[in-house]
Amino acid sequence: MEELELRVLENLVKYRKQAGLSQKQAEDKLVLRANTLYDIEKGRLKLPFVMAVQLSKLYDITVDQFLEVEILTKITNKQVLSNQNISPLESLGVVSGAYHPLIDSMAQDPVIVAEIGLGHLGKRPLMELLLAQLTPVQKQYFVLDLYRYINSLISRDGLIQEGELALRDKLIEQAQIELSDSEKKSIARAFRKAFFGKSMAKSLPREAYKHFLIWILFLVSRSEGNVHHKTTEYINQVAEHIQLPISALRYIESLVAVAYND
Repeated sequence: MEELELRVLENLVKYRKQAGLSQKQAEDKLVLRANTLYDIEKGRLKLPFVMAVQLSKLYDITVDQFLEVEILTKITNKQVLSNQNISPLESLGVVSGAYHPLIDSMAQDPVIVAEIGLGHLGKRPLMELLLAQLTPVQKQYFVLDLYRYINSLISRDGLIQEGELALRDKLIEQAQIELSDSEKKSIARAFRKAFFGKSMAKSLPREAYKHFLIWILFLVSRSEGNVHHKTTEYINQVAEHIQLPISALRYIESLVAVAYND
């Protein structure tokens, strides 16, 4: 088990005890089945994001404190800097400094971290790590829907900017998939009509992919400076459609605001 994973598990115990609660008392307050916290604190179960938020409130701490984000940042940066081929920008296939503020925050998202594993951070591009968890069919669905969502996003304000298209293409390049003529037409239709995926089980099979989608939409929305209210509205609609927990959306929004000094 990685050092950082051990630190997080230690925090689960430390902050619970600091709040003066036994495992059973915490489980009762959150209406969890017996031994849920025991299994999580032992590393036998993954910590869902929603539960991390609930526990942080119960223990009167922030999610960042709970998940040792500050330490994660230092470790991630150290790993990134140790390999000249993997920079924070290249981790998302982004080469322009205009897009960099969200990269670290995205890599620290606890749901994404739980999905790809702490030990892999900084060693391969983030999108590549996520795609590696999918079957070929799931990968195709995920990338196609990501393409459609981005196209819908960048056309919400009635303007399609070159910077937005460049960022979209740079992201999609990493997937290395072949598109049929019908798929290309389907993707283009998303410019004209707001896209909302129909088969989330195929394109967004786990929570990490929902988080990644919302992060990418925020990233693209900021690529040309000011964000149009219709663009923000679309991101909120997508989050609701894919059933992203409101606590997760607010968490991402808060880090976006910090990254861009809103």
